[in-house]
Amino acid sequence: MLAQSHRIFSIALVEFGLIATDSFLTHPASNIALLLATGIGASLPDIDQHNSKVSRKSPINFSMFLRHRGITHSLLGWIIFAVILYFLMNLLIPLKPIQLSPFVLPNIWGSLWLGLVIGYFLHLVEDSFSKQGVQWLAPFYKKKGRPLLYYKVGGPFEKFLAMIAYIAVIIMTVYWVWLMICPMPRA
Repeated sequence: MLAQSHRIFSIALVEFGLIATDSFLTHPASNIALLLATGIGASLPDIDQHNSKVSRKSPINFSMFLRHRGITHSLLGWIIFAVILYFLMNLLIPLKPIQLSPFVLPNIWGSLWLGLVIGYFLHLVEDSFSKQGVQWLAPFYKKKGRPLLYYKVGGPFEKFLAMIAYIAVIIMTVYWVWLMICPMPRA
């Protein structure tokens, strides 16, 4: 997928998850931070591609020593990213466990970490269905072949999915705002 498709599709999935679990109104600030971080995290695995948006904004050119869809597009790369990010963020401000209870103060810092990690992971899942696929167990095991169902990057099916995701985000956001303005009585 292209960067904008990764971002909007990942945000749509996470926003749907927040609405489906009925936890999107407990702490709106944390949920907005989670959604924004998900959009950023969904772009991060492509830092190994020299012409990607995230690579152009990075002070280090990772494409010089990482091949595209290599370690950054694997389960090991995701785990390394999540652990390093956790420890770096803990150096600045300690991360508290995220609890989805209405009696807990919002944990925006934890929501940022979670959003970045979820966005990164969703990028890998979305790329799994592309024509090139993802080697989840690289560098230990390299899968050969294509996924059973796949799409072409930048192709019409990807554009269709992105359009559906944009519409879904708009509808879910309007629903979210409407419930914040006119809350329904709970039984």
